[in-house]
Amino acid sequence: MNDKITYSMAMARLEEIMGRIQGGNIDIETLTEELAEAQQLISFCRNRIYKLDEDIKALIDGVE
Repeated sequence: MNDKITYSMAMARLEEIMGRIQGGNIDIETLTEELAEAQQLISFCRNRIYKLDEDIKALIDGVE
């Protein structure tokens, strides 16, 4: 995965992949590849959300 990917970029790519899958606009040969990419993107987004949550909690704790 690209080191310079942002959360917004990852979400946009996930939406693109899901749209193609749901719309039936994907051939069987690339389905596995796209699902693997989607899994990586989901993991990336999940990690970013967890990190953001930790940062927010640390900031709140610092204020209190």
